[in-house]
Amino acid sequence: MKLALIMQTGSTGDRTFPINGERTVIGRDGRCDLRLPLPTVSPRHCEIAIENRRATLLSSDPASETLLNGVPVDQAELSDEDTVCIGPVTFRVSISSAAEDGSTRLTVERDEN
Repeated sequence: MKLALIMQTGSTGDRTFPINGERTVIGRDGRCDLRLPLPTVSPRHCEIAIENRRATLLSSDPASETLLNGVPVDQAELSDEDTVCIGPVTFRVSISSAAEDGSTRLTVERDEN
């Protein structure tokens, strides 16, 4: 599975952040895997855990909301094209299947008619 968060930045184009490893910590702290240096983002705001080919969004700070598709969550499974809001920053989730060698699999269906 390949997972990325895509930050829509308007006229400067989108920024893509690949999510690698079993856990990715997102927050304001300099030790976070994905750092958002904004005062409205908690030092350890949330994290993404990948296990058994599933990605789960986990809120780390109960005082700061993490939104999934506009709804506050403590823990939720991520799907392709979901929207995650961390403070004022909005990301689009991109999930694709990948082969063991890292290449993306493409399935083509044939019309039998």
